[in-house]
Amino acid sequence: MAEIIPLESLGRSTSRRPSAGVFESVKPDTLDGDRPDSQVVFGSSTPIDPETPTTTAAPSIAGSSAAFIPALPPVDGGRKAWAFLLGATVIEVLVWGLPFSVGILHVYWTNTLFHGQGESTITLAATLQTGLLYMSGMILGPVFEAFPRYTKFIMVGGLVAVSMAFIGSAFVTRPWHLIVTFGCLYPLGGALYFPCASILFEWFQVRRGLAAGIMFAGTGAGGTIFPFVMTGLLNRFGYKAAMISLGLGYLIVGGLAVIPIERRIPVPRFSSTDPRPMRRRQIDWSFAKRKTMFFGMATILFTSMGNFIPSLWLPSFADELTMTSPSGVGLIAIMNAASVPGNTLLGWLSDRFPLPWVIALSCIGSALSCLFLWGFGTTSAPLIAFSLVFGLLGTSFSGVWSRMISIVAHDDPVAPALTLSIFSFVRGIGNISSGPISDSLLKVNALRGAAGAYGFNNYGILLIFTGLSILIGSATGLAFFEKHR
Repeated sequence: MAEIIPLESLGRSTSRRPSAGVFESVKPDTLDGDRPDSQVVFGSSTPIDPETPTTTAAPSIAGSSAAFIPALPPVDGGRKAWAFLLGATVIEVLVWGLPFSVGILHVYWTNTLFHGQGESTITLAATLQTGLLYMSGMILGPVFEAFPRYTKFIMVGGLVAVSMAFIGSAFVTRPWHLIVTFGCLYPLGGALYFPCASILFEWFQVRRGLAAGIMFAGTGAGGTIFPFVMTGLLNRFGYKAAMISLGLGYLIVGGLAVIPIERRIPVPRFSSTDPRPMRRRQIDWSFAKRKTMFFGMATILFTSMGNFIPSLWLPSFADELTMTSPSGVGLIAIMNAASVPGNTLLGWLSDRFPLPWVIALSCIGSALSCLFLWGFGTTSAPLIAFSLVFGLLGTSFSGVWSRMISIVAHDDPVAPALTLSIFSFVRGIGNISSGPISDSLLKVNALRGAAGAYGFNNYGILLIFTGLSILIGSATGLAFFEKHR
């Protein structure tokens, strides 16, 4: 039976750093259904074992008998925390599986569905899909923080948008139709995944990097599974049936995954200074002025400009080499499969080592693999090695995001979601810009006759741009030091 702790024994401390994490300071007076009659903050003066939930006696309200407010669920563990992480990981699989293997559809659209038509338009649709999906966080972050009560409704809306993007794409007849369906409608799925990445900070503290790595590993898992599912559906049932089937499948599986996505901290119904029900929460943007914010934005911008290019162009490169073992589908699957342990590894390392070291490991390793393994690889062995290394260190760079966000946010409970929205927006800029830039670089024939991929169909300049972009991101990441650990 849960222990009952008298309110007066908890003291009236207003410390901003409670014992069980930055989100533990919850005012009993602001929980659902209570009027703001008391300003006591509980959970901050006495250390409480995060694995042991307790129940707190609240003061009497309007002469009624004492009410008991159940303590928060355990942090860093417990049934609800792991259920949340499972649901969030499944959502990552669904939302990011297609963008991280969009090169497969890019080849099909270019060579089969719209052969000889609007190649630049198709490339724009592919890059808009990923870029706008990230950039949607800049709008969704403030919306979710201002109206947290409507989180589930907005998530369901995002799920419906993703499903309709698949179904709508089944009926496209012109390349620009892909911009409408996959380029503009699919990115509304950001409303589905964004709360998962931000609410994670409520459920995990000590294991936050590891939990984030597991969740983001869903991206790699989706990118591993999706190419084979898509190829199988296209070959057996055709394009229209494949898109409709995926749309319905996403709707069903996503609907189940949304169920355990709940906030750990109850959303206040009343303000501690105003007895009227709150319609929207006030947001403090002062965290955005910190130097670590600008270092983080620069790091994400440059790394995203380089990290998206292999996912987009490696299948085309393999197709032009007429590789069959493995094919472009196989190389993308290998890369995304390697990002599954890669996300977990980088998240785990960011919990235990200085962040600049982990950023350097990720960026330098992935850049060198691009410049040497892909750069001199025109056969299966070096390209398989590139896919493994780049997936482990490059594609999985988002595994360090939770540590970067924690440093920027400090102990501000609202800042993590807003910082994530800014970082996502910057990554979206990098992804979108990489499409037109890479398309233009492939028209530059400056390294004709060079060894390996550098001299093959104008890929040389593209490879150099990719490696240098990631290395610049490493340089800015080295300045992203943390003052508080």
